Amino acid sequence: MTALDLERIRTALANDFTTIDFVEKTGSTNTDLMQATNVADGTVLLADEQLSGKGRLGRSWTAPAGSQVIFSVLLLPESLEHLGTLPLAAGLAVTDSIEGTVLKWPNDVHIDGNKLCGILAEAGPVGHAFKAAPKTELTKVEVGKAEVNKAEVNKAELNKAEINKAELNKAVGGAAPSARVVVGMGINVTLTREELPIEKATSLALEGRDTDRTELAITVLKNLRRRIAQWENQDPQLLRDYRAVCSSLGQEVRLETPSGDVTGHVDEIGEDGRIMVAGEYYSAGDVTHLRPQQ
Repeated sequence: MTALDLERIRTALANDFTTIDFVEKTGSTNTDLMQATNVADGTVLLADEQLSGKGRLGRSWTAPAGSQVIFSVLLLPESLEHLGTLPLAAGLAVTDSIEGTVLKWPNDVHIDGNKLCGILAEAGPVGHAFKAAPKTELTKVEVGKAEVNKAEVNKAELNKAEINKAELNKAVGGAAPSARVVVGMGINVTLTREELPIEKATSLALEGRDTDRTELAITVLKNLRRRIAQWENQDPQLLRDYRAVCSSLGQEVRLETPSGDVTGHVDEIGEDGRIMVAGEYYSAGDVTHLRPQQ
């Protein structure tokens, strides 16, 4: 196992994320960030091992320590109106980073039909999380009696000044966040065939790809920041790019939904991220491709 080079990661991503933390072992990086207090928008949590990793539809997964790139990112969006396309944006960050990968709806990253990466986005109350000041903004503003340097807001200063999250959001500009959203992913890097969680899975090592976890973490997080910006700005290019790498489009599929299975042709991916199967849109479900794409 090659250790992550945290100094290299933090240096490379200094202008992209507020804080980059690391734990050797945890239950779930998503759960950690969902429950964290005094945590800033744009915080990244990396881990070498998850004991209770969470997947879509309540699934759980584990992997040997150091065999994956595992991280979660905390966001504080002003609106959840377009939340359905955020998992798609996260999936695109991986296909941007690893050549030859595609996305099975909504965001399972595949190589030649085998799963390489799983992604989960969760939303909950804002709680004790706050919007960090823009890194490029150096103007000082006054909140009550406390003066806060927008480029240097940290946990200690917040406690000392007793600035609540609503006041801080106003200080750094923009509306108050509507929710806490965490996007997490686990990319299989050095797993052997015997270590894979399911039969139809793979790893970068098994595919003969580069297994430098540090470089992969930097590249994926850089691309994720760019795709998140597109998501926040509702850039139409985001969905155009997604459709270009979505292997489910044009396929005959079985979609397992909470209300039952649906079988049919995938006609479209809507602007809200929903999948159209047999002429009807669905926002959630597990897709199985019934025949190879022609």
